[in-house]
Order: sequence, then C-alpha cells, then structure tokens
Amino acid sequence: MKVFPETFQRQKYYYLAYQGKAEAVPILAQINEHVAKLYGGDIREYYTDAKKMVEMNLAVHQYYALDLPGFYYDQYNIEAEALGQRINWEPERMPDIDREHFLIREHSDLERVRPPDFKKTARMPFVLEVMNRCYDLGLVARIRFCSPFSLAVNIRGIEPLLMDILTAPQFVHRLLTFLTDEVVIPWIQAQREAIGQPRATASGADASASIPIVNVPILEEFVIPYVARMNEKIGPVISQGNWGLSYLYGQPKLFRRMLELMAKMSPNLLLCADPDVAATGPGPYVEFAREQKIPLMLGIGSHLLQEGPIEKIAECCRKYVEVGEMVDRRLILYFNDISVCTPPDHVHAAIAAARHFGKYPIRKLALQSFRPAKSESFQSFRERFS
Repeated sequence: MKVFPETFQRQKYYYLAYQGKAEAVPILAQINEHVAKLYGGDIREYYTDAKKMVEMNLAVHQYYALDLPGFYYDQYNIEAEALGQRINWEPERMPDIDREHFLIREHSDLERVRPPDFKKTARMPFVLEVMNRCYDLGLVARIRFCSPFSLAVNIRGIEPLLMDILTAPQFVHRLLTFLTDEVVIPWIQAQREAIGQPRATASGADASASIPIVNVPILEEFVIPYVARMNEKIGPVISQGNWGLSYLYGQPKLFRRMLELMAKMSPNLLLCADPDVAATGPGPYVEFAREQKIPLMLGIGSHLLQEGPIEKIAECCRKYVEVGEMVDRRLILYFNDISVCTPPDHVHAAIAAARHFGKYPIRKLALQSFRPAKSESFQSFRERFS
C-alpha cells in the first residue's frame, strides 16, 4: 500500500505538539495483534517478516487515520531472545518470554552469556529491516529498546531479581552493567547506524520498573543510574512505561518523587496513562507538566477501547483532550493498546471523538455534540487503496 499524502502531513502534527503549535491534539496508538487480525495476516509472519509487518501496519494506521504510524513489534523480547532467552509463540498473540525457563537461573549463569551479533542474531535483523523500510517510505520508525531493568527481569525473572536486590545487590548491579554496556548501548548504536542517524533519540520501554512491582528506592538505585549511564555514553536516550503512579497518589511526597524520576528518564515527554489517569484524573499530571514545561502524553486504556460502550469512550476522550490548553497545546493522546478483540468501530469512534473535542482553541463542547459516523470496513478500504 502506498503512503497517502495526508499521512506525511499528520506526521508533522505530532511534532508540532512538542512546540505548542498544534491545531488539534494529535492521536497515537499502540497496535500489535489487532493489525494482523484486521489485515488477515499470519501473526508469526507479522513478527518475523519486516516487509509484511510494515505493509500491514501502514494499511491499518492509514485506515484509522492516526497521526503517526507506530510500527510496533514486541519491543520487550528482542534483546532477551538474542541473548538466548526462550520465547513462547501462541496463535493471535505476540511472542512472550518463557517464564518457566529463564536464561539466568543461577548467578553463575551470567558468566556464559555473551553479547549477540546485532546484525545477525535472532530477530535483530528483522527490527533493522523494519526501520530501513520505514525510512525508505519517508516515515519515522523510532529507535526502540528494552530498558536494562526490564531486560534483567526478562532473563532472570521478577521474583528472583527482587530477591537479588535484597540479598545480592552487587550481582544485580553487575547484571545491569553488563546489559547496559554490552547489550542495550550497542543495540541502540546498531539501529542508529542502520538508518544513518547517529544522534537519533532512542526510546526504551521499562514496564517492569513500575509501582507496585518496585518501589521508589529501587527505582533510584537500580533503574535511574542505568538510564543516566546510557545518556552519558551515547545520549540522547529516554526510558518510559513506568506505570502505577496511582498507587502513590495518597502519598504526596512519593507521588511527586515518582513524577520527578519519570521526568528525569524522559525529560522531553511525560507519559501518564490508564489505569493511573482514570484513577486520579488528568489534573496531577497536567499540573506537573506545566510546572516542568514539558509536553504531556495521556494514555487511554485498552479495556475501555475494547469493551466500550462508545459513549464512555467518547467521554474519556473529551476529558483527556480538554486539558490541551492547560499544557500550552503540548498534549498528545495515546491509545495504550488496541487489543486483538477491539471492534474497529470503537477505534474509529475514539479517534473521531478526540478530533471533535480536541480542536484548538478547546471549546468545552457538550458530550451530546459528538455523533459517531458509520465507518468503512477495512476490507472496503483495502480494495479502494491497494
């Protein structure tokens, strides 16, 4: 499928939001299995064949008219798999870590782990080809990696790693230093080299470094220093995906500290998403983003998008985009994950509602002013534009 002219235009809207120059709140979405199911493609092919993956993603993102194609793959697995960690494959599901057979079962196992060949091992070539194909199309494919703490979890296991933090912190630091210096940093550099962008920002995902899996002291000792280490050696590097803020909402000092740590790891964009935003409302994150003068991304949860009803989806979209003026038009709306079971009508309605209520200047329109239109089927769309 060709790239539509409006796709290039919408891509610019996303970056205008960083400058406070957006005419409307831009909309992004993480879509994985939903893409393959809607397209009718094979799920394993989606995660292994770069040509097919880019083709499917582009078609679905243009079908939904999102503002920035995501080209998402299973970001948490790439480095772990290349190190030798077993991966499970299931029908209609993204591959996942085999949590019954971790790579590092004993501390001594670390001695036999070697850095992969970043251009040849496992699915690292698949990622590099995805990036090249996107850039050849004139589209941005972000440099992604699994942040060191989550990578450690994926090859050691969360329970053993937390016990190590309590009983053998020196081992944890040795593991994290190896993963940072010998795996993640050269993997970022390999991606930069592949697209000829030696200073492109690299974006890490670190869901395991979330409350209540970890606490603030663990973040300060075992997470923050390694993000800082990457920036010292090869910056610019950011790390996001730290959920669970709402667990700290009743403890103002810890809640504030968590926001500060998140901003330290991602100084150019504060990402706060459901279920946290749904639990606390967007107000605390708006206030912090205004104070720090950084753009804000608010994420709508997968469950709401999947289950609806459309009226509730529209209401949530309105609530989130209406704060756009409060952060000087530097707001981005993000759908956390569009699941394989999410009805396309729900996605179309969410996007239409966000566009309806999210035009600047924000006018605080009544919820009843939004009426979702009937959407075209994906099959009809493909037939018209393939």
